[in-house]
Amino acid sequence: MYSGNGRSARIGPGTDRRGIRGARLVVRADPAEALQYAITALRGARFALDTTPRQPRLMAAAAPWVAQALTIGRPARGLWASTPMFEYGDFPMNMIPLFWPRVALTLAIACARNTDAGTELVIYAHPSMLRAGDRTNDSGPLMAKAYTALQRRFGSSGVLLHHEPLDRVTDDGCPASAPFVRRQLDWS
Repeated sequence: MYSGNGRSARIGPGTDRRGIRGARLVVRADPAEALQYAITALRGARFALDTTPRQPRLMAAAAPWVAQALTIGRPARGLWASTPMFEYGDFPMNMIPLFWPRVALTLAIACARNTDAGTELVIYAHPSMLRAGDRTNDSGPLMAKAYTALQRRFGSSGVLLHHEPLDRVTDDGCPASAPFVRRQLDWS
């Protein structure tokens, strides 16, 4: 159970955090069009477009991929960051989204490129290891939701050639890979 979008997203008590980190799809579509569908799916899963200087750096370094960065959550800061005012068990406070913890800060990358097999589309979430603590899979169910939306969208129109969930991106040149986001986008 989630409340809010982007930086204001919160995760409710008892939320099942099982999900996926990312997905790879091969479709018969233009890379820019496939990317727009991925952005729509991720925004429907509570992510927000990244409006930081990170996005222009991503676009400049991503060739031959087209890519978009999206984020959810925010780092824990301030006086109340380490001392929650209420525990999940404190009924009725656990029913009020204002008292739910914020989703761990996560950077999601959606990217697409032409290949011989079709357009390769990758979505992948990178929780901030410095600021997520032990809650690195807060976005897992949301990534699974976006992946399911993409499967339905491309499957219903008959352009889906292949799809698979990913636990890591093995192509270091892909903008969604961990080495790329660390090196090119300074994400940690």
